[in-house]
Formats: sequence, C-alpha cells, structure tokens
Amino acid sequence: MRSVDAASERRLIVTWKDGASKGILPVAELIIRGENPRYSFGYVEGVREALHCGFQSFLAFPHLDVRYESEELFPFFANRILPRTRPDYLEALTAIGLDVQNASVAEILGRTSGPRVTDRIETSLVPVPDTRGRYRTYFLLRGVNQVPGAESIIAALLPNEVLTLVKQTSNPHNPRALQLQLQANGHRLGYVPDYLVSDLDALEKAEVEPIVFGERVN
Repeated sequence: MRSVDAASERRLIVTWKDGASKGILPVAELIIRGENPRYSFGYVEGVREALHCGFQSFLAFPHLDVRYESEELFPFFANRILPRTRPDYLEALTAIGLDVQNASVAEILGRTSGPRVTDRIETSLVPVPDTRGRYRTYFLLRGVNQVPGAESIIAALLPNEVLTLVKQTSNPHNPRALQLQLQANGHRLGYVPDYLVSDLDALEKAEVEPIVFGERVN
C-alpha cells in the first residue's frame, strides 16, 4: 500500500444514512496528508442536520467541535479496510479496479465506501482536478437488485461504455434520485449514490454535462 506524497492531501467525506428517511447526510471528514500529523478527523456542518434526524457522535470521536489528529490511521477507519491477511484480499481490490501493490488508504476507503454491517456509515473520496481542470470520481452502482434484469445487462457491459443519467422524481425515498441507463437502448441499471446528487444538480445548473461510464463490472 503506497504512502501519501508529502505535498499531497486527500479528503474523504463520511456520510450517515438516516434509517427513517433513507437520506444520506455528510457528517464528518477524514484528511490524509503526507506529513505528520498524517490523519485528521473532524465533523462538518452537515452534522447539525443529521443530529436532528437521530445521529449521535461516534464513540471514537465524541466531541463535535474537536479536531482529532494522529500519526496512525484511526481504528474507526482501519477497521473498514479489508485486512491483507484475508484470502480474498487480492480478488476484492482487483474487483474494484485498484492496483493491489499501489493502492492507498484513501483510494481503498473511497472505492469500497468502507461499509460495515454494524452501522450506516460510508466514506467517499473527494476528487481532485487533473492537469486540464477536470474531475473524476468513482462510485459503486446502487439499487441494482431493485431493477429487474439489471444484473445480466451489467454483466454484458463493454469497457468504458457511456451511460445516461435519468431523473427519478417519482422515487418514494428520494425524488431527486438519479438512475443510470444504457445510452444505446435505455435499459435501466441502478442508481447513482445519493451523496453525489447535489453535485450533479449543481453541474446541471451550471450547464456542465458530466460523462458517466462503467469502468469495471464486479
């Protein structure tokens, strides 16, 4: 697992899913630097709304107004990374398109979303611009099992096949939901994660059209 370059800094947003409304709210951030203290955790403004919905501060980070820093990755996040000792470690990282030898902590937490069956927390990696000022982000398609026939269609996707974003205003859980469909024939596949919806809405208002494509079938 490669180290973070001293001049670099990666930021992960920690989101919490409201069990009642199914809404996904940003509650905290993890900053990974190339210098000590290497790891920094703190709550973000979105936690205020989450508190009204029943969110409680994490036991590992009890104080909302404190910035926690460490030279080692906090156990709260380390426990969300697949152990190297697991027999399926190589297969799991390859399945999400990562180079096993060079994958960083930030990339692993960002690509996998750091899920655990014991909570409703996810981690998403904030993208950084390339030399042309473009941003690229990766996400796992959601709600595939809710779309009849989607799994067989996804299995036949071509590398880098372009997909279309379609609004789902009748969605009972989120009227702002965005569904992905095949550009060629309109077959439905699944949903964009809720945490990206606001960003995509902002791009639409700015008359910027994002390009969405499937990088890997896993």
